Amino acid sequence: MTNRRNKLLTKLLRAATGEKEKVLLKLTIERICADMCEFYSKFYGNEGPGAMVYVPDAQEEDKTMFYLTVDHLINALNDFNKRDMSGMSDVMQKAITRAEAIDPEKESLFLIQDKEKISLVHYKHDGEGASFIQM
Repeated sequence: MTNRRNKLLTKLLRAATGEKEKVLLKLTIERICADMCEFYSKFYGNEGPGAMVYVPDAQEEDKTMFYLTVDHLINALNDFNKRDMSGMSDVMQKAITRAEAIDPEKESLFLIQDKEKISLVHYKHDGEGASFIQM
């Protein structure tokens, strides 16, 4: 787990006043993740391999979350390469590689882009050992 994510989770859990609230908060986070995986699976089924993108700082609400197919990810990669944005290119290349190999019944792929950076998150949700892998 990244340091930034640890800080955010710690901040959320600190706001909880008791053990019951902490459990409820964790269950809420897990439910949100499960919902996101369901959205991913539906988009994957309808549009093909790709990644769900979340942009929490988007100016327009309808642009905070959207799905990019592998073709769109390749277009973004080419654009970042033209602009010499190697960090963004690296993330897109990893996203393309993962998106082409993912099993949507067991895994989901997310790109999270805020003002600071873009992150690739591979969520394995099959079985009891569900886990986030941030790349």
